[in-house]
Amino acid sequence: MATRRPRRRGGRPRGRAEEKYIGIRTLFSPSNFDSFINDERYDQTLKMALRKEFGSNNAETMATMKLGGFMEVFKKNLKFHATRKDMIRFFKLVERNRIDKKFGLTKREATARFFSDKPYKRISTKRPSDYEARPDNVYRPQKGSSIGKVRVKQTGAVKTEKEIRMVMKKMFTMLEDAFRPKGKIRKNVTVKRR
Repeated sequence: MATRRPRRRGGRPRGRAEEKYIGIRTLFSPSNFDSFINDERYDQTLKMALRKEFGSNNAETMATMKLGGFMEVFKKNLKFHATRKDMIRFFKLVERNRIDKKFGLTKREATARFFSDKPYKRISTKRPSDYEARPDNVYRPQKGSSIGKVRVKQTGAVKTEKEIRMVMKKMFTMLEDAFRPKGKIRKNVTVKRR
């Protein structure tokens, strides 16, 4: 029978401190980002990096949610007529199918899952087993120790969302018959250490 690990003195860091520990350790670990392992750690790192303190851009995040809504509507392969009524219905469907609303995720989780191209579900907060410390090693996070280690620059989502919206509006006003909107978005993420 396996022996159980003794409980740490002072407990384990929770919430924000634990999230930052996993994210920063993954980011600075050469084996993870140099060979680019797209596992749960990658999503945890993206979620951590999308915090306001690391430079998250709310407009870009919201545009990413809307792009996810467009993609979900395109997947349904619905038929629309080129009328104002159907155009309004299409954009309401896009808003209703925004990935944070449809799957019950936070904006940070939904954005991370969108860019990692994985199923939309909650991101685990569990520390990976190889990040576990010895039981006698007490880790107490220092306040402000993550400042300056990570910087996020989100670009492109607002512009892409505007362009898709304009194209769809033109399709609804130009065409006279029924049509099925189709689309494809290329997702590029670059992660750099500071």
